[in-house]
Amino acid sequence: MFSWWHFRSGHRVRSVSFKKYVDMIMYEQDGQGQIWPQGSEGGESDYINGEPEWEYETIPLFRGNTGLGFSIAGGADNPHIGEDPSIFITKIIPGGAAAEDGRLKINDIIVKVNEVDVSEATHSEAVDALKQAGTRVVLHVKRLKAPTENVLEIQLIKSNKGLGFSIAGGIGNQHIPGDNGIFVTKIIEGGAAEQDGRLAVGDRLIAVNEANLDNVTHEEAVAALKATQEVVNLTIAKPSYIPDNVSQDQGTPPSARKVENVAVVAPTSSPDTFIRSSPDFRRSSPDKPTNVSLHSENTYANEDPGSFGMLKQKGQRKDPYFYDPHISRDPRKIILKKGSTGLGFNIVGGENGEGIFVSFILAGAPADLSGELRRGDQILSVNGKDLLLATHEEAAGALKTAGDTVELVVQYRPDEYNRFEAKIQDLREQMMNTSTGSLRTTQKRTLYVRALFDYEPTKDSGLPSKGLAFKYGDILHVTNASDDEWWQARYVTPDGEEEGMGIIPSKKRVDRKERARLKNVKFTGKTSEKTNGNVQHMNANEKKKKNFSFSKRFPFMKSKDHAVGEDISADERGADSEASYRGDEPILSYEAVVQQELKYTRPVIILGPLKDRINDDLISEFPDKFGSCVPHTTRPRRDYEADGRDYHFVDSREQMERDIQNHLFIEAGQYNENLYGTSVASVKEVAEKGKHCILDVSGNAIKRLQVAGLYPVAILIKPKSIESIMDMNKRITEEQARLTYERTMKLEQEFGEYFTAVVQGDTANEIYAKVKEVIRDQSGPTIWVPAKEKL
Repeated sequence: MFSWWHFRSGHRVRSVSFKKYVDMIMYEQDGQGQIWPQGSEGGESDYINGEPEWEYETIPLFRGNTGLGFSIAGGADNPHIGEDPSIFITKIIPGGAAAEDGRLKINDIIVKVNEVDVSEATHSEAVDALKQAGTRVVLHVKRLKAPTENVLEIQLIKSNKGLGFSIAGGIGNQHIPGDNGIFVTKIIEGGAAEQDGRLAVGDRLIAVNEANLDNVTHEEAVAALKATQEVVNLTIAKPSYIPDNVSQDQGTPPSARKVENVAVVAPTSSPDTFIRSSPDFRRSSPDKPTNVSLHSENTYANEDPGSFGMLKQKGQRKDPYFYDPHISRDPRKIILKKGSTGLGFNIVGGENGEGIFVSFILAGAPADLSGELRRGDQILSVNGKDLLLATHEEAAGALKTAGDTVELVVQYRPDEYNRFEAKIQDLREQMMNTSTGSLRTTQKRTLYVRALFDYEPTKDSGLPSKGLAFKYGDILHVTNASDDEWWQARYVTPDGEEEGMGIIPSKKRVDRKERARLKNVKFTGKTSEKTNGNVQHMNANEKKKKNFSFSKRFPFMKSKDHAVGEDISADERGADSEASYRGDEPILSYEAVVQQELKYTRPVIILGPLKDRINDDLISEFPDKFGSCVPHTTRPRRDYEADGRDYHFVDSREQMERDIQNHLFIEAGQYNENLYGTSVASVKEVAEKGKHCILDVSGNAIKRLQVAGLYPVAILIKPKSIESIMDMNKRITEEQARLTYERTMKLEQEFGEYFTAVVQGDTANEIYAKVKEVIRDQSGPTIWVPAKEKL
């Protein structure tokens, strides 16, 4: 990745990077690598559990027509993990040279390329070393020594509860990054494994009877277990440690499924990851594992995060509360422990003995995390108190006074709940149509809008009728916008079909409620001794002026005065008043859009955490669909560089300055007195080849591309919390995670209206899959672009 830098007060601050390098090829291997003596090469790295033990290996690869077949990340200028400057292997491309050789692994650290030391190189220096290495590339790598394993054989006799354990892992579904092994993730109570006592969470399955499970797919491991008879011989390896991502909870996860008495985890993630990331699937899973096919009906569970062409079909939306006829209708007992949000579910009912039903489950709350409570459940009792004929007030009181541990007896009754919901819906519509805020007006105004926020109707207490849920970036057909408070709308699928009908808040209502909320926000932040506690809050306009301070002469060009993300003290800008914050700051609600036929391949801009890794992975995995453009520079050409391949070398600084002033560049900057920039023409050149041009630029470039008529697919990766950042990167400090989170929130605030989609997820693979889905859905042949007429 080529990066340039700004210098201020002697510190080097990362600004914008243009070009990444992903090397991929098919090749023939001709030599054997050598193992280096312990400690002979490489630097040290910080690890949580003491000093690491390294093993070193020399791996010769041969470059073909398409590269070396792996992706890298990191460098002194852009550390991949914490402050570690090492160059890490982040992806091995199937069918490439590295994959065919089989020795290079994910998370390997490149110490040398041929004889060039890259142990403390910048990302661009490592890229240059790989590019200049010639046809035969010798990689000197180091990796953590694998923990020792004790191999033993155990014999299990199936009980009426089967073998009683869950597995995860396999080729294409690695439970531990870089390891294709099959691992035990759960021991099920009452099963043969628990009764025997020797099998444990974290054990690796080496063989089942005579079937070798080394380097097999998840499906092959399942098939081997399904083919066993009553007596099963297992060869297992017990590690000297338990991996961080393996849960030690011995209970059966809701996402585990039995296949002929062996519980098998859905093959996209480990059980614990799946439980956190797919609450919708949990709500519809059976109480007890049953003999079902390996293919779940849930889209997320079946989706292959590594396949761009196998994403879910356009227009397919998941209903988070679909009713499965196979779910037991028998009463069942659930024990919940109250959290900071209470139990985390809403109830309806209690009139004329109709029963108390669960109508809403709050994401992340105890009821959701348990995976056992469902919308449509009737609550029969709370801590032994009968609620069968209770009023709403009696049920609410029983739940409120139930204590920290609550025992519920519930029964899944979707038909009764649906009838109850239909009756409530009729009453709401009657109330709406007789109120002064009725949508029955004489003039209907229709339009198409893009949502710039998430909306969940169940959380809107003022909703007069059935609401329509939507996410940021969804296209809505507003069929009646004549009311000041509520609009009637339908969801527009990526195919252009319309589905669902419901009420959404009007732009006026969203603006008013958000401004009222902001009025009461207590802004907190870093303070200095001079400010005497004055808050450090900037409004959007001030942030743009400070964080993206362009020179007066060239509005597109990065200034040296302030770098992206730099802290500005209150003394420099003065304290903000409440009035100044509320002033002209735009509220993100809806953007009017029109449909446009796509005649080019859209550029892609990804901002937020993981963007470097995702950019590399897209180019690596789909070299025929994604590419990078060639930047311009006034720097003299080096001997090994070619004009138009490495850079477009501009004859003079004056010429490039004129081009910048004439808006021919989407972004530009200066490094070592030389100008660098990405031109509109370079982006178009990639687009004309039928490829998405991956751009590593700032949020300001999104608008400049739109002005140039190139509407990019702009995606913000938004972490759910500081904790989620630390979960995805175990070696990042809390302070680093906090800064990353704050930077992302600033990006959302400053450029929210320009993003095509905001993506969230619990794992890097889930986020990557969602990014691919967004790009596929936004690839045409028609797209929605901002309308000239504003709302």
